Amino acid sequence: MHIVVAIALGVIYFMPNSVQCNVAVTKLNDANFEEFVHQYEVVMVNFYADWCRFCQMLKPVYEQAAVLLGDSVNARLVAVDCEAADTQQQKAIHGISKYPTLKIFRNGMVLRQEYRGQRSAVAIEKYIRELLEPPVKEVTNDQEIVDMIKIHHKAVIGIFPERSHPSFSNFQELANVLRDTCHFAAKFEGDAPHLSMRTLADQHVYDGDIGNGDQLLRWAKEECTPLVREITFTNGEELTEEGLPFIIMFYDPNDLHSVQQFSRVARNHFEEYRGRVNFITADGHKFTHPLQHLGKTKKDLPILAADTFRHMFLFKNFKRIHHLNVFKKFIDDVLSGALHVQLHNPVAISTPDPYADEYNDYEDEQEPEDYLDLGRKETIKEKLEDAKEMKMDSLKAAETVQQAETESKRMAREYESRRRRASEHAAEPEEGEGEDHRPVAVKSVMGRLRPSDNRYSILKNRDEL
Repeated sequence: MHIVVAIALGVIYFMPNSVQCNVAVTKLNDANFEEFVHQYEVVMVNFYADWCRFCQMLKPVYEQAAVLLGDSVNARLVAVDCEAADTQQQKAIHGISKYPTLKIFRNGMVLRQEYRGQRSAVAIEKYIRELLEPPVKEVTNDQEIVDMIKIHHKAVIGIFPERSHPSFSNFQELANVLRDTCHFAAKFEGDAPHLSMRTLADQHVYDGDIGNGDQLLRWAKEECTPLVREITFTNGEELTEEGLPFIIMFYDPNDLHSVQQFSRVARNHFEEYRGRVNFITADGHKFTHPLQHLGKTKKDLPILAADTFRHMFLFKNFKRIHHLNVFKKFIDDVLSGALHVQLHNPVAISTPDPYADEYNDYEDEQEPEDYLDLGRKETIKEKLEDAKEMKMDSLKAAETVQQAETESKRMAREYESRRRRASEHAAEPEEGEGEDHRPVAVKSVMGRLRPSDNRYSILKNRDEL
């Protein structure tokens, strides 16, 4: 037996050899992994290696987070040593390619997203406690809904006459199933229940039977895993790690009409590309660095480009997305590598550039009738209110552009200077001397959001692995 003496307290404790004192993080292996993760609602698993310096830095933080979390909640923090002989099965099952990898299990099932947040004890504890919160947030006013969407970019909103209404129970069951895929909010008002997926730019209304669980689940799954997603500095690492090329639209946050149109065009016509490319929207006021590489500024928003993580290819006229065969050819040229080949094997072609001509006269892409009709403004009063709101937005946007004008001109001059120097060194022909005006290609910068060597030990970077 071990004898543990607390001299200051004058107390002697006797503990059996099998018990480890003050060990908050449980170590798992292939033999006990499945049984343990099924015992708790939420389990965070740290897949680590002792040789990894980032794992060594995380270790005391992770242990402190486990202490803060305590044993009063239905959650635990555990660790798996991926270099041990008895953990190779779990390492292979979960495709561990970098250390540390922090995966989340709910009721024994691994979630799609990893923990990629701040590596501090408080942040990890907060994240786990948020996972344990009820799946439906009850709100009392529309501003709470807007605030929620601003944080999460999308949310399923349910409006119910009262909490005891049968449809609210169905909504809670739905939220419990999809709680780790989407965010749900409920508001109690009116006489009839209705559901919708809302973003800041658009709204998709559910027109089916709320009592039909299978139909409701199919709709919610489609809405919660949309074809078009928003990239942020929080989820950028996760999106880039999927390895699919980006068809990325940079927008002005003061003009969400372009986001609506891009999303609707992709949703209505390009579902076939799901799993082949990622359709992405990005706030052009936050992601300014890619704009500079494209030779653009905030003044040029909205801007559409493809990013293969090696190069970015500019789609020169955003409004051409409504010309579907042109937009489709652009995506196909990205996937086939035609744009990449052309970049490295430039050939003067006399055919007109299909991506660059003017196409300013177009009709807005509409949602299918069952989505859009409930949200359309019909009365003159509503239309006047919308016009007034659009005017205020335009004034704000104009003010923002004016404030950024000096900086934009400076960046444009710098870019032009760099372009000239690069052109001179590459001995490329001057503009107008027979070069083909295909989509402009520049070095990718979005790829820098991928898991990097300053945060992870990437296994493929180790010579011995």
